[in-house]
Amino acid sequence: METGVKLFLLSELRERGSVRFPLPDPRFEGFAVRAADGTVHAYLNVCSHRAQPVDVGDGRLWQPSGEIECQAHGARFDPATGACMGGPCDGQPLTPLAIEIRDGAAWLITSTA
Repeated sequence: METGVKLFLLSELRERGSVRFPLPDPRFEGFAVRAADGTVHAYLNVCSHRAQPVDVGDGRLWQPSGEIECQAHGARFDPATGACMGGPCDGQPLTPLAIEIRDGAAWLITSTA
C-alpha cells in the first residue's frame, strides 16, 4: 500500500527555482526543482561529490545552461534526471525521491507493507 507525506505547496516553487524540505528521517532533507517545462523533480539534498547540501551558497542553483550546480564544489546535474553533467561528481547522480503531485502539493511516496 502506498501512502504519502506532504512536502511542500507547488505555489512555493517557481519555474527554474528550488525549494528545500524536511524528510521523515530527520537526518535528511530534500530539495525540489521546477524545470522550464513545468515538471517538478525532487532529490535527496546531498551532493554525490561530497556529502553536503546541493543548494548551499548564495542561491544560484540554476546555471544559464539549464543545469543545476552544487555551489560548494561546482558539480553539475541534469535537473530532470539528477545525472552528473560535469564537475567533481565523477558520473555519480543525485539520489531521486519518488514524489507525486496532487491537491496543489508535492507528496513523498512511501510504501507500507
